[in-house]
Amino acid sequence: MKRELKFTLGIGIIVATVAFLVWTAVDQTKMYMITVAEYLDVGNSYAGNTLRIAGKVAAGTMKWNDTTNDLRFTLTDMDGRGTIEVHYRGLLPDMFAEDKKVVVEGPYASASPFEATALLTTCPSKYEAKANS
Repeated sequence: MKRELKFTLGIGIIVATVAFLVWTAVDQTKMYMITVAEYLDVGNSYAGNTLRIAGKVAAGTMKWNDTTNDLRFTLTDMDGRGTIEVHYRGLLPDMFAEDKKVVVEGPYASASPFEATALLTTCPSKYEAKANS
């Protein structure tokens, strides 16, 4: 085999390998971000996909067991158009509280409760400057 052909073949293999690795990385990390109302409306459209569902923790629904790190709560739509029950097992984020905006992440399942594999809290959207004394 000529040297140029070997070089071209080697470059082709490297480019194909990098393209394959990028494709699989993007495919594994893509997920849909939807609201509670959208989750309730879609039916089985997201079957087999990982979802992120944004909503607000309903007041009076948080049940936390610190011994087993088991959390159950109701996630309500920001516009009040529906609720879903959520179950999460893991460490409780510091900013997590009732009436706070959160995002739950997990595989789509038609069964209730939604089994979250990750729980993300949002930062406050309003910061106030410290008063000058």
